[in-house]
Amino acid sequence: MSESQKLKVVTWYEFLKHLRRKRLYWILGVALAAELAVLIGLPALGEGYPDDIMRMAALLSIGPSFATIGAVFFAGDAIAGEFERKTGYILFPNPVKRNTIVVGKYLACCVAVLLLIIFGYGIVCISLLGIYGHVPIETAKSFGLCLLFGGSVLSVTFFFSSVSKGAMGATVITLVFIMIISGVLDGVLTMADQPSWFLLSKTGDSIVTVYGGYEIFLPGGIPHDLPAGVLEAPDIGLCIVAMVIYMVACFLLSIWITKGRQLA
Repeated sequence: MSESQKLKVVTWYEFLKHLRRKRLYWILGVALAAELAVLIGLPALGEGYPDDIMRMAALLSIGPSFATIGAVFFAGDAIAGEFERKTGYILFPNPVKRNTIVVGKYLACCVAVLLLIIFGYGIVCISLLGIYGHVPIETAKSFGLCLLFGGSVLSVTFFFSSVSKGAMGATVITLVFIMIISGVLDGVLTMADQPSWFLLSKTGDSIVTVYGGYEIFLPGGIPHDLPAGVLEAPDIGLCIVAMVIYMVACFLLSIWITKGRQLA
């Protein structure tokens, strides 16, 4: 059996593991709940749907972009779990290269995240068509950025999974890195009027700011007392560069570390 055939087997087996553990269904439920919160919540609060389709599209796109963070639950135990549960003693001695195993696991996670994002943006498009009669082209841009962000999150999770002793540790560290460390640094740099496009939290913001910046969430206008640069939308081009770097560098590092890591 060639390495490409082995890769297909590993990818398919790992994807089936996601289905059996029902993780995919849980995160799909989170995405659905986030979308329903917007679709039902706005009329229930008496606000009604906004006249600006861009604002509504941005509100709905928060669902799949937030749920993409759930990718860490697909990948948290991808590598660390094999060492923690000692299943690596069975898996790694097989005539399959470690890099093939890591790539297969990564591709399986990518398929799961792809299904999640397609599901979320499917709801976005159907909702916008039903309410406004059309879907803005910015939705396609947001979809592409969300795919790239999902790949970046997966790669970062794989990196932490390759260096962590346990699956829970890899999952928690990734969430802390993305949502707390990166978020805090982003806030500090923004307040200091310094660039923060290289932070993963900032690249995630691009998924919704592509509809018209942060101002899209402020229909009453920008407050005059805000410091300069606080509501400056991230540069989409630089965010794409940052996400590609995260995705490629962290993934390659996870392969390199896994190949040299000892089971004992």
